[in-house]
Amino acid sequence: MNLPAGTDGGTITDPQSEGLIEYLMAFCGAIEIETGAGCGFIFTENGKLRAAYFKSGEAITRGKEALSYMTMDPRENGSEQKFNLRRYNEAEFADALKIADNEHLLLAPLPQHIEAKHTPPPSMPVLLDDDKLKKISALPGVIAVSAFFEGFPVQSIGDADFEHVAALAEDLMRAGAKIAQEMKVGNLDQLILETGEKKFIIVPCGDLFLCVFTTSDAPLGLIRVVLKSIQAEIKGEPV
Repeated sequence: MNLPAGTDGGTITDPQSEGLIEYLMAFCGAIEIETGAGCGFIFTENGKLRAAYFKSGEAITRGKEALSYMTMDPRENGSEQKFNLRRYNEAEFADALKIADNEHLLLAPLPQHIEAKHTPPPSMPVLLDDDKLKKISALPGVIAVSAFFEGFPVQSIGDADFEHVAALAEDLMRAGAKIAQEMKVGNLDQLILETGEKKFIIVPCGDLFLCVFTTSDAPLGLIRVVLKSIQAEIKGEPV
């Protein structure tokens, strides 16, 4: 498929480089991605992922399925990721989204007003005090903790593939919030995914979402109490 040429936005070889998240929050265009598993691209608009395409050998994936391939940890096959950025103006981005719609690459249906103006760059979220993250990471059984915003990790402690986790956790939180709304049981407070090997907890926290990885025997009650106290503190509620 022929994508709008745009203008060169540079090349990134270290996805975790300092300042990358802030840069992508104001970036509008295509990011061509090369990994050891294959190559593809995503369309991103001011921090929001709009579409994705990925080809691995003869296999082609689109939308959310393609995104899962791109966010696989490159350390698993010893390869590196390379990101080539194409910056689009308003007309070019609208054309790119039409192509994505026709090729079934969109992560969500296009808003009805997409051909008018797209949204202005969002303000950066209010980050958490590092002491709060350290307090969580020091709890028994906690492996890693990360705060993410719009599918991007912005603060992290521990050993985990935070880029992959943030993208999946964003989808999980939205699905959980929708279920809670449709069941009319109130706003989503905490979401817990538990397996025989690990536990995964996601909570809304101010402008961000917190996700916590723990071992299977971690004291879930204690961790939930600490997370609730941090949520209440940020909201200005009595702890």
